[in-house]
Amino acid sequence: MKKASIFLILSFLLCIQAADSAKAIEGLIKFSGKKDATIFLEVADTPEEKQKGLMNRPSLKKDRGMVFIFRPPSSVTFWMKDTLIPLDMIFIKEGTIVKIVKNTEPNQTHILYSSDEIITEVVEVNGGFADEFEIKAGDKITFENIAQIDYSKKSKLMIVEN
Repeated sequence: MKKASIFLILSFLLCIQAADSAKAIEGLIKFSGKKDATIFLEVADTPEEKQKGLMNRPSLKKDRGMVFIFRPPSSVTFWMKDTLIPLDMIFIKEGTIVKIVKNTEPNQTHILYSSDEIITEVVEVNGGFADEFEIKAGDKITFENIAQIDYSKKSKLMIVEN
């Protein structure tokens, strides 16, 4: 009976973790550099999600990352507190990469990584990604299936005449 109880508890915890992981991937980003690449993204758009980011993760799958959304657009600064793996930080303004910080130093707070200008998103991926796929500032990107990201300049106002 005791073994069955422990098994049920462990099964329950694994199901919760699997459900949490399954809902985490919300969209993707396509890079069109010299080598095309696609990364599946978790979205961080609340203050709590932005603060937690990729902290305390011992690894990140090669095709995974996180997008931090800034509305209104802002100048931002990141650190690597409790982040256990090196990351590439890709700073984006309305679909164009404006800066890349490569292979950030894990688990420290003495180095700060700034956007240096107003941006709309930051994408964090495994360190070395930008070099591997030859991604650079000035490259265009495309987000898909992320409702919070819409660069269209079209007005949402409709005028109806009687």
